Amino acid sequence: MIDRTINPDKDIQLRTSDIDRSKLEPRYYTMSNGRKITIFDSNSIDIIKVDFVFEAGKAYQAKKVVALMTNKLITEGTSKHTAKEIAEILDFRGIYIDKSIDSTSAFVSVLMIKKYVQEILPLLYEILTDSIFPENEFQVALNKGKQSFLNDMMKPQYVARRNFYQAVFGEDHVYGSFATESDFDKITTDDVRGFFKEHYLVDCCDIYLSGNVDDEILSTVNSIFGSGAHCTKTSDIIIPQPIFNESQKLFIPKADAVQSAIRIGKVIDTTWDTTDFAELMIANTILGGYFGSRLIANVREDKGYCYSIYSLLQCYRGVNVFFITTEVGKDVTDNAVKEIHTELYNMATKPVDEEELSVVKSYLIGDFIRSIDGVFEIAERYKQMCANHSSEVFTDNYLKAINTITPEKICQISSKYLQPESMTQVIVG
Repeated sequence: MIDRTINPDKDIQLRTSDIDRSKLEPRYYTMSNGRKITIFDSNSIDIIKVDFVFEAGKAYQAKKVVALMTNKLITEGTSKHTAKEIAEILDFRGIYIDKSIDSTSAFVSVLMIKKYVQEILPLLYEILTDSIFPENEFQVALNKGKQSFLNDMMKPQYVARRNFYQAVFGEDHVYGSFATESDFDKITTDDVRGFFKEHYLVDCCDIYLSGNVDDEILSTVNSIFGSGAHCTKTSDIIIPQPIFNESQKLFIPKADAVQSAIRIGKVIDTTWDTTDFAELMIANTILGGYFGSRLIANVREDKGYCYSIYSLLQCYRGVNVFFITTEVGKDVTDNAVKEIHTELYNMATKPVDEEELSVVKSYLIGDFIRSIDGVFEIAERYKQMCANHSSEVFTDNYLKAINTITPEKICQISSKYLQPESMTQVIVG
């Protein structure tokens, strides 16, 4: 046992060799119809998680809001069970179901105790093939969605976010397209039912199993999901490459706001599978990717302009975006922007010292280890990589970059991608 009365050695350095990647690769099970299921095993828990991933995100909708409403309402009734009956069945057994969408994919995830699998999987199949989207439940969800949208539009941070993506992608691009209030009044149950029928295809979706997956579980899954025809349909959505527009400076006044929301960033002209991207991930961490970052030290700790500030590299299917975001007092908005620009310039001109780089490397290794600490975390990570059409090539590059990157290389990569004058700036407040 660890002796908790003894302070840990602060000089211990994590290394990429400390990372056990043996469990990151899944095993596969081929069902009777030829479809493969992706499996991540753990015999130490008595829980099963099932993930279904459909090509049914915003990119596929003809009307805005339809993809979101379809996903929200998928558990609100079938021809055999009402929404109340479904909820009671799941709640009584402590079963957790999560639904979400992004720009390209729709996700349905179910977490349950192993003993309920044979009982619940037929209900899940029913939900995913026979949802009827009752009018009353549709109207309730639509009204809630509209009210949530109106509440979000009162928040400077949300307004800054949508205006930023519209600016860097264009409003006609799927990543820059957002709903308006009137869009909630334009959709009907027929739109949702049609979207469900066309895009929630159980015989085409990706299925992931994680947890205590044994032969009995696989037999049950096969009997329910392996009897249909093997779907050969592939994604027919090609995400267009964004036009790299000139940087913009947008100010959206909001008289009743106490703070200004700031978002500064750009589309990054490199792909996830390059060495540049892996090295840029490390540079981003130094700049604003963890609590000891330069932006935190300057804008929060030294100047006291904000409570939180961070930078992020966000990966979408086919494109990546970098941004810095914070909320500051209205009276210090210009000063905060100036300090952000200072830190961006410093990344390209002032090499990080070895001590700071060592701290960041240890943080990144520890953070990576935490991200794969458990079978469900590993499965989620793999699922998201597949949805974004990425792979473990990124991991190879990333861990290699942590080992080999130098202060000079960080300056070079920052100079190449993080020039303040190339970034779009959005301020709401």
